[in-house]
Amino acid sequence: MPRLAATFHRHGTLLASLSLWVLFLSAGWSALPMRDRQPVSTFRPADRSAGIAAVSARPVPVFAMRPDRSTLRVGTGSTQADGRIEFTPFDPDDPLLVQGSEGLLFDANLRVLWLLASDEERTRIRLGIDALGRGLREAVDAVLKSPEFADDYKGELTNVIQQAADSAWREPVMRNAYDDLVRGVEPLLRDAARRDLMPLVLNRIEPLIWEMLGANAGALIDIFRTRQWDLKPVERTMDAILRDARERGIVERTSRRILDSRQARTFIQTFAGAVMDAMTRDPRIGGLLVRLVTDQRIGGYLSPLSQPAADLARFAPGMLLGVHPNNDLNAIAAFTFRGFITGRSGRLIILTSPGQRDEMLRLDPRAPRPLLRDAQP
Repeated sequence: MPRLAATFHRHGTLLASLSLWVLFLSAGWSALPMRDRQPVSTFRPADRSAGIAAVSARPVPVFAMRPDRSTLRVGTGSTQADGRIEFTPFDPDDPLLVQGSEGLLFDANLRVLWLLASDEERTRIRLGIDALGRGLREAVDAVLKSPEFADDYKGELTNVIQQAADSAWREPVMRNAYDDLVRGVEPLLRDAARRDLMPLVLNRIEPLIWEMLGANAGALIDIFRTRQWDLKPVERTMDAILRDARERGIVERTSRRILDSRQARTFIQTFAGAVMDAMTRDPRIGGLLVRLVTDQRIGGYLSPLSQPAADLARFAPGMLLGVHPNNDLNAIAAFTFRGFITGRSGRLIILTSPGQRDEMLRLDPRAPRPLLRDAQP
């Protein structure tokens, strides 16, 4: 009898333990965002011309922003064939869904982390980047003036730049920029010719005619036309007109008007960007930069970078990752950096208050794409 009681006791204890495990698992499963919930609302772009990126099978995580600018994931979005994103919350009764009445669509990159930082954090990071930029300019200037660079790197880099410029000039985008420049410069040249150059020509035309008559008197009475016209007076008059234009600053003034035009600025910016793109595609540039950075002789010239880089590396990551006292890692930062590591960055939605939405759009009008939210029928 005691043996039977002990057996029942063991089986009862085991049954009770299993019952507790089932109870805990059921409670945990019910709390996890894995149930087959129905979407409660859909998002569509406020600007219909902008549209939403192509349909993807990957879910779009939806986060809610708290008043302290920290974020919490509150659901998942699913992109439909017509571009709408159906939103399924983990908890339809979550109060954050009421506070976050506005939806913003982002690409998961550093720009969204920058927008999530506070004003003080952005100011500190900006000052750190400015200090790093000043140090970089000093370091680059010292390297370019160094004898080591002149002897071992300048010739090869010059060749890379020249070939990049030739390649950039043949790009179709450069032809469009050049045509736009010509169309924009033509009215300026016509105005300069009418207002500035024509008076100089008219002032010289009468003396030119008399000089031409004097120099070609014999040719005028040559009925057999055996003599060529003497055009030396024309050459002297052209030299005199150019001298007058330089003395009156016409060339400089017209050149300044051309360079100040929108078309000229666009042309120069387009050309510079095309040259840089061509340089990055040149396989020689990577090896050249590795040699330059690892050259111990060059290292001494990079000292202006050391302190600003160390300062920025010390405080910038913590600010962008949203790590604050008594808070966990920013959920959006975790999602963004996971995309960097895996090479599969995606999109995300942040639910904000109207004030938070307006502040983000003020800081960066392009990165956040406003969404309109429709309730499911």
